[in-house]
Amino acid sequence: MTVTRRDVLAAGATAGAGAIAGCSGALEDSLSSMPAVVSPSALEETGYGEHTVEEVVVERTVGRFGLERTISVTNWYAEYDRAISLDLPGLSRLQAAVVSVLTTPQVSFLGRTFNPVGEFSTDELIELMQDRYDELEDVQRVDETSVSVLGTETALVRYTAEARLIPAGTTLDVYVQLTEPVSHGDDFVLGVAVYPQVHGFETESGAVRTLLESLEHE
Repeated sequence: MTVTRRDVLAAGATAGAGAIAGCSGALEDSLSSMPAVVSPSALEETGYGEHTVEEVVVERTVGRFGLERTISVTNWYAEYDRAISLDLPGLSRLQAAVVSVLTTPQVSFLGRTFNPVGEFSTDELIELMQDRYDELEDVQRVDETSVSVLGTETALVRYTAEARLIPAGTTLDVYVQLTEPVSHGDDFVLGVAVYPQVHGFETESGAVRTLLESLEHE
């Protein structure tokens, strides 16, 4: 089964909601986040373009003591991409460098915050993020640095992997970069980047940092 980056939002949001949904009055019937988007100046600087900014609405029915209720969670998913030169038969350039930004609402009860994406480790998130890139294999953690996202320093973890590039129908070596969730306003924000290794070299980490550090979120 293929799990998309959008599905990661769904799983994370419902995990957080389900943790306290059985408590009377603990959770509203609907939760909404606000989109986090890359600034136009950062897109111009890096050569990336907006691919999509869309709502991802998830509904989940939860029950306790024989009573059921339906909870609706509105998340936001933004994706940006850039053409990369690939040494593949019949392909010279492809929109193969992808940066995604996920936002999902925080869930709080009695002063405690339940992180909707906190149920996953970074390794588990890497395995789940299979939209344009599918079937990530041989995932290896390379290094970790810090990046400022919406005024908060957070970890930016880099991996190498082998992936199947869906539009090309072939496999190639890629880098994957993933931030830890950042709390901003009433939401959690998570950044993800996937891009090919070009002749074994790393070419996109500078652009990824520029895009993540330029995020705008109400």
